[in-house]
Amino acid sequence: MKRRAFVLQGLAASAAAIGSLKRAHGQETSIDVLIIGAGLAGLACARRLRSAGKTVVVLEARQRLGGRVLTSRQLGYPIDLGASWLHGISNNTLFPIATSQAYLRTVPTNYDDLITIGPDAKPWGINRTRRAANWIESFVRDSERSGSISSPVSRRVPAGASPDQKFELIADVVHEVGADLGQIAAKYPQGDGRVLRGADVMVPAGLDELVKYLATGIDVRLGQDIRLIKNGRTGVSVTTSAGAVFSAKRVCCTAPLGVLQNNSIRFEPPLPAAKMIAIKGLGMGLLDKIILQFPSVFWDQKQLIRNDSTNQGLWAEWYNLMPVIGRPVLMGFNAASTAKQIARMPDAAIVSSALSELRRCYPTRPIPAPSAYLLTRWGQDPYALGSYSYIRVGSSPSYREELGKPWNSLVFAGEAISTQFPATMQGAFSSGEEAANKLLALQ
Repeated sequence: MKRRAFVLQGLAASAAAIGSLKRAHGQETSIDVLIIGAGLAGLACARRLRSAGKTVVVLEARQRLGGRVLTSRQLGYPIDLGASWLHGISNNTLFPIATSQAYLRTVPTNYDDLITIGPDAKPWGINRTRRAANWIESFVRDSERSGSISSPVSRRVPAGASPDQKFELIADVVHEVGADLGQIAAKYPQGDGRVLRGADVMVPAGLDELVKYLATGIDVRLGQDIRLIKNGRTGVSVTTSAGAVFSAKRVCCTAPLGVLQNNSIRFEPPLPAAKMIAIKGLGMGLLDKIILQFPSVFWDQKQLIRNDSTNQGLWAEWYNLMPVIGRPVLMGFNAASTAKQIARMPDAAIVSSALSELRRCYPTRPIPAPSAYLLTRWGQDPYALGSYSYIRVGSSPSYREELGKPWNSLVFAGEAISTQFPATMQGAFSSGEEAANKLLALQ
């Protein structure tokens, strides 16, 4: 749980007091750069271009800002249902913006403050926990050193791996990357990019407050679902699903990797073969979660509760939000194929599944039905189609570099393009700034 971005579909955030939020009624003129997407990458690109004196318009398909940053207040208090953490604050460019400019309070996460409850409903002891932790650290280190991009992580798992070791692979590899062991390149069992340094922190006020700050003064048009990008050497035009056309000198596309893989946006002329290979080759991971609000706390007072169930991989991790928001709320996770399977179930069945695992963990404690819940289905969200990118078997971090290269008047941005911090908020943000610099160099 050290480098994650979480996503959800659907809940609309208020756009009041953010800046100039307009709707398009036809063709625009005298725009220097169009930016597709009002997530962190798009907003970062817009801020940098505006500071350079360029006229910028951001087109966002949703009726809200933030992309894969989404804060719900449906329960009466902020809950981040998209990205939940600022990771590695020592080398995270967003952290000083959040704390010193947006004045947001943060709460650190201590991943060592955990309990693992085994199939027999008994907590792992200290020695058992340490042995398992040492094994997974060694496994990851060896894979990063000698693993291949053409072979999956699953082939490196010892034939005699113990149940505890198999659980660690789920908690620290599958949940980290959002993909099954057979899909992840053995060279990158916990993702690629630079090492995240320093603590991970949550923002109790909601990360949408950071998004609102970043969007101040930017011309964002909501509800603009882009379906076509015409990319010439001397200019661009984009067309929405409603037929509105915008023209500009340049365009930055920050659509998530899953959307690009789905061919939801058509490019004229077609993207070069190298970019198409990169788009199809990279993996799009999935990490879904559920928020359960209870009348009172019944669980262990640890930050992280790990569920080593006989249904291995099902609701394997729970995060205790009581220390963060002061309310009896648990946040549970499913990843990869397990998340896809769960997402196909009705809400009531998903809640029942989560409760069954919690009751298995605490068989002697009365566990009531939750007083409220929220859940995610990001693999089904047409504007995300997944959670965050990873290096799939046969792909390479060089694919990210390829996607980041300008082509005619177009440049891509987003966490999947970041070579330093992919799958994170700061990766998306920094890629947006880098895209702006590339566009300025084209002028």
